Amino acid sequence: MTESVRYVSLGGCNTIGEVSNFGRAYPDLIAQTKGWNLENYGYTMSSTREGLQFFNLKNCSTADVISIQYGGVDSWLTFKGSPFALYYPDSPWRKFYRKIIKKIKKIARKLKWHRIVGSENVVPKDEYRRNIQHIIDHSQAKIILLVDTYPNKDMSRENRIIEYNKILEELSDQKRVFHVKNYNILKKNMTDYFEDSTHLSELGQKIVAAQCLEQISTAQKIQNNV
Repeated sequence: MTESVRYVSLGGCNTIGEVSNFGRAYPDLIAQTKGWNLENYGYTMSSTREGLQFFNLKNCSTADVISIQYGGVDSWLTFKGSPFALYYPDSPWRKFYRKIIKKIKKIARKLKWHRIVGSENVVPKDEYRRNIQHIIDHSQAKIILLVDTYPNKDMSRENRIIEYNKILEELSDQKRVFHVKNYNILKKNMTDYFEDSTHLSELGQKIVAAQCLEQISTAQKIQNNV
């Protein structure tokens, strides 16, 4: 791959580099190391539903390399039948609707509504799998990186995060689609690798970038030998 490589990154807050790593998030580090042209579509509060919007609206299907990192929002627990409004593409109407949704969820928590109707993830696992598979199937990329959902200091979320990461492993073929396993590495040192319960520190971003670059190197070796 030459310097004209188009690298597209899809993901949430850590993909874009919140809170203090804008321009220094793992996609930026990868692009700088490889000399690639980066289009970073990381977006706060994104799930794979927003990911599909970016993929379609930004013509991401023609990218040479794609990294995908969703799961933090997808795996959140809410009550069954909970309303949802996309964060991207955004609009005044959607912003208003999200305010209403937040009020509904706040009331539902007080009423313990989930005990009556049951709970489910914001994006159920089957839909999460379908959304990522859609991107894989409709992408021309020679290398697709499926980056682990990160650990969270809220340990009640751990089992669900692990389940979503298992889906990434199942979708990987280690020929074109590669699972970037960083969950266990980041979990070893949550103090240094995170700024808060959710956002990666500068060191955490470097850890993820290193794991991605290792998989990219593996992919290039495999593809060069075919």
